[in-house]
Amino acid sequence: MRCGTRLMIVVHPPSARVDFTETTPHEEHLLERLTMLENTLARLAERLEQGLKLLLRQSETAYTNHALVKSLIEILNECGVVDNSRLESMWRAECEKLNEKTTESSPATPQPKKARKAKRKASTSS
Repeated sequence: MRCGTRLMIVVHPPSARVDFTETTPHEEHLLERLTMLENTLARLAERLEQGLKLLLRQSETAYTNHALVKSLIEILNECGVVDNSRLESMWRAECEKLNEKTTESSPATPQPKKARKAKRKASTSS
């Protein structure tokens, strides 16, 4: 009795017949190192994500505080308690003082980093 279905024969090349399941100690060491690097990279990505979230929250807080101060200044200006132009000039003067202090504390030109000295064995030439 014939079914009419074609018979499919799977042929493996001779190179595929060799069992590669056994790894050498060197390969195991490399695999362990790769796994450690992958884990470290995953932790670094998580830490970066946490840092970005913190930075975003800080930015939102700064924006909210800025809006509050601006609103208070406008209300005080409308009531005649604060002179807006005088306040702005005093604020700019304080900002300039702060910028001068930061530029004085930091060096004008960055110092070049010292090159590492390579440890070399003393060569004996005859």
